Amino acid sequence: MAFLEKIGWRYWLIAVVMGVGLPALATLIGLDPVIRFGLWLVLINGCLAIAVGRVIAHKRQPGWWLLIWPVIYLLGALWFLPRYTRYFAIVYVCLSYLAYGLTQAKIESKS
Repeated sequence: MAFLEKIGWRYWLIAVVMGVGLPALATLIGLDPVIRFGLWLVLINGCLAIAVGRVIAHKRQPGWWLLIWPVIYLLGALWFLPRYTRYFAIVYVCLSYLAYGLTQAKIESKS
């Protein structure tokens, strides 16, 4: 179990479910492109990227874990989503890193 904690299994699980599972489900049920773009890609995944960055900073976990979610999302986008959605991986990296950095600065200013 120590090995799983060391590699951040929770982040991998969330990334696989949100990055591969939901795009597959959206394609399978034929989700409307407007809802898929506006609600899912921008709102839900954007909030997830911010939350992951903040949690990683609060728990003082390795910074490379910020890449888990966007890389797994990119794989799901390559397999199941239109071409334009691949660029969201860059947006998610930026959002996670920004949330991580701002939270890190806030934590350091308190101490």
